[in-house]
Amino acid sequence: MDSIQPAYVLYPWLQPQWQQWQQLQGRLGHAYLFAGPKGIGVEPFIQDVAQSVFCKNNQTGQACGQCSSCHLFLTQQHPDFFELKRLEDKKEIAVDQVRSLIYKLNETSHQGGYKIIWIDGVEYMNQSAFNALLKNLEEPASNTLFLLSTHQVERLPATIKSRCQQLNFTPPAMSQAIDWLHNNAPQADEALIKRALRLNWGAPLQALNWIESGLFDEDSQWRNDLKQIQSGRKTASQAVAEWLKFKEPERVFDYFYQWTVSAVRSVMYQTQAQEQTASTAQVQNWLRFQQAVLTAKQNWLANANKELVLESLCLEWLSIQQSEEPLESVFKSKIQKGMLA
Repeated sequence: MDSIQPAYVLYPWLQPQWQQWQQLQGRLGHAYLFAGPKGIGVEPFIQDVAQSVFCKNNQTGQACGQCSSCHLFLTQQHPDFFELKRLEDKKEIAVDQVRSLIYKLNETSHQGGYKIIWIDGVEYMNQSAFNALLKNLEEPASNTLFLLSTHQVERLPATIKSRCQQLNFTPPAMSQAIDWLHNNAPQADEALIKRALRLNWGAPLQALNWIESGLFDEDSQWRNDLKQIQSGRKTASQAVAEWLKFKEPERVFDYFYQWTVSAVRSVMYQTQAQEQTASTAQVQNWLRFQQAVLTAKQNWLANANKELVLESLCLEWLSIQQSEEPLESVFKSKIQKGMLA
């Protein structure tokens, strides 16, 4: 929040969205939806948007950083800025949170300008909360600006999306992300940077955090554990017991998923001169396992037995190393039942 440089300078892949926002400022609407994946800078971008609206000296479309409104905002004391997000111990944004916010909106603006509401993670609203928000989006109070952010836009009701102007964010190109990480994590070599980006879905900020947090040690342990499981020196249960001690054990699903991506890619990108190293049956099993990983992660997030989920996934991985028989997964997708064709 107290960054001297705006987000589009710190994260140059955000410049197209900032230019789009600049074009909107002359005819500012009442509600905007910012949709994009985690770890690319959507949140600081929204903070820059809010500060630019509040700024008393906004002549160039961006905040001056020096006026009283900018000072209040940067010190997180602006009385007309309201942030709503899911509470740490809750799964949803409840309707009571929305109603409390709406009550504040009925008050007069302290600074005589806009009242800005940032709903961070709007996809976590329950149905009652959505309904309460919808009423205010349909009949907004004067000089009230709603900024909604989401990492899962597909979870939002059409009624919410249709009442907002939408700005979409995407991860940068791999080359741009690599260059940025070289500058911000000079201690990391090219191989580590690429691994960090792959495991974090191309999101540079999450990749940087992965590197700085030393999570590559966990990644190395996971890969070593798989080798020991395959050779019989360690059981799946023993490996899972270690993975559950990881800072973020759910990352194991990303490791498994990226394993399938690499396995399939190694075959698909072979030239005709290269020897075929995997059978069609093996590739099909890798794709089946890829679906199993996604479903297993959904089960994990739905509070299934975490040890059992990881151990079952690990045993399925082992089974496709030892046999080309079609994988019969215990993880049945809601979309795809049974074996993949």
